[in-house]
Amino acid sequence: MDPLFICFISLVSLLPQCHGQDWYKNALKEYPGLADVIGPPKVHLRVIGGEATTIEKLGGYLISLRYMGDFICGGTLIEARIVVSAAHCFKGRSIIAEWVAVGGVTSLDEEGTRSKVQDIVSPAVFTERNMHMDVAVLLLETPLEAPNIHTIPLCNSSLDAGRLLSVSGWGLTDPKAASPHQSIRTVLVPIVKKSECKKTYKKSMVITESMFCAGALGAKDACTFDSGGPFVYKRKDGVTELCGIVSFGISCASPKYAGVYTDVNYVKPFIEKTVAAFRSIM
Repeated sequence: MDPLFICFISLVSLLPQCHGQDWYKNALKEYPGLADVIGPPKVHLRVIGGEATTIEKLGGYLISLRYMGDFICGGTLIEARIVVSAAHCFKGRSIIAEWVAVGGVTSLDEEGTRSKVQDIVSPAVFTERNMHMDVAVLLLETPLEAPNIHTIPLCNSSLDAGRLLSVSGWGLTDPKAASPHQSIRTVLVPIVKKSECKKTYKKSMVITESMFCAGALGAKDACTFDSGGPFVYKRKDGVTELCGIVSFGISCASPKYAGVYTDVNYVKPFIEKTVAAFRSIM
């Protein structure tokens, strides 16, 4: 296995909670030179090479997920009380009452429309060692409703190599930074042929059926603190679909490694089953 692989693989036994800015800042104090080995917290991903946007221009579906007051990950609103995100965002953060979903914000310092999280469900098979089925479905206590908040449907489009999708979030624009960007950025990136991505990651991680890869190598990518956020496809009829969830990668906008996303088409049965269960108790 590649010794320079991301923190959740190579350092998982030493640093079991390598998520978010607090871990990274504290780890740098305890392990001098850590940044030279793994960079910022790689288990979160990132928007590099993109442009600034607003929640209104984006479409209103991007959600900020906070734990104990700190921004942790992005999410996507698929129903007024249901958010889809990445399972790895919630590892080591198991107190559901401390999670808050914030909608309708362009900047992380905005109050927005908020709801506490009522429940979080992720696949039993998910582990940070293999990142297979990196998806979580959240039930909110109250609906997120405002003029600049909107839902989007799950993917119904094929994810062919070369197809352009858009990733958005508050992730790092500089891979050496340790704090999220305060305002939303978005970037359009192409899907990478899966066979090529599997070959590139072969020594570090198995690219499973629940994953696909995308990015303009060395130029455009997601980055730290974009994790859990939406990777969307805009159809010819103007409908925007949630087709991917920001999952993981090696470095940010690497010239070798594309970003890895959870394939919503593959995990859709899990999402739909969980949504149905949530509806029965709403």
